[in-house]
Amino acid sequence: MPNAICRNRRLSFTARGILLHLLSLPDGAQEDARTLADRNPGVGRKGVANALDELEAAGYYVRRTIRDPETGRVFTVTDVFDLPQTQGSPVPASPGTGGPGVGNAGKLPSGVKDSSKNLGKPLPSPSVTKVQAPAAPAREGVQKDEPQIQEAARALGRLEAADARLLLSRQQVQELAPLAAQWLQNGASAVEITDALVQGLPATVHSPAKIVADRLTRKLPSPRRRWAEYTDCSDCRRPLPVGRSGQCAVCAGAVPHPDLQALAADSAPDPFVTTCASEIRAAMRARLGAAKEVAA
Repeated sequence: MPNAICRNRRLSFTARGILLHLLSLPDGAQEDARTLADRNPGVGRKGVANALDELEAAGYYVRRTIRDPETGRVFTVTDVFDLPQTQGSPVPASPGTGGPGVGNAGKLPSGVKDSSKNLGKPLPSPSVTKVQAPAAPAREGVQKDEPQIQEAARALGRLEAADARLLLSRQQVQELAPLAAQWLQNGASAVEITDALVQGLPATVHSPAKIVADRLTRKLPSPRRRWAEYTDCSDCRRPLPVGRSGQCAVCAGAVPHPDLQALAADSAPDPFVTTCASEIRAAMRARLGAAKEVAA
C-alpha cells in the first residue's frame, strides 16, 4: 500500500482504515456500507457511511449505477483506487534513477559463463531508449487527449509502484498509452491492465518498455459486453441515462406514475367480456320476443 494513503491527514482514521481494507480485497468482493458496519460494530453504519463519503469526495471511492439492457436489472458497481481519481489528474512523473552501485565481485559458480568482458560497455538509459512498440489499430474519432488515453497513461505511470522493474519514462508512457487504451475500450479496467503487466515477470527485466508493449499486444482481451450506465433522479432515485440530470419523466409530470397506469389498466373494461355480455343480451331479447309471439 502507498504510504501516502496512510499519511493523508485530509482523511479521518476511519476513512483511511476502510480504504486500506477495501484495497486488500480481491476484485468482485461483495462489500458495502451495511456489510462493513455489521462486521465492524464499533464504527456503526453512520460512521461507515461518513467515511465512504470522505473517500468518494477525495476520489478514492467511485460508485456507478448500471442497468443490464437485457434483463433490466439495476445494480451499483464500486471501484476503489490507491490514487485519487480526478478528471484532470496528470500522469505521475517517473522518479529518477541513481548511479550504479559498486559491489564485491565473488567467484562464479561452476558452469556459469563469465560476462565480465561486457562490464565496460555502457548500458542504454531507459529514459532515452526508443520503444519499438507495435502500432495500435486505428480507431475512428480517437484523439490524443481523449479520456481513455489519459486513463491508460495514468495506469502505465503507476506500474513502477507495483513493480520497480517496470520503470517507464514519460515518453515511453505516451507511446504505449494507445495500446493500453485498447484494453479500456474492450472493457478491461486499469487494475486488470496492471495485473497482466506485472504478473509472471522474469527475474531480470532488461527492457521494461518492450515487455509492456509485448504484453499489451499479445494479451489484449476480446471486447466485452457493455453495460448501460445510469444515474439517479433527484427526487425518486429512479435510474436516468448517463448525461441526463434532474428529474425523471414521472416526477416532472410528463408521464403518469406506473401505479396509476396499472390502476387504469385494471379498471378498463375487458373487450372479450363486453362482447359476451352483448351476445347474451341479444339472445335473451330474441327468446323473449319468441315467447311473446307464442303467447299471442
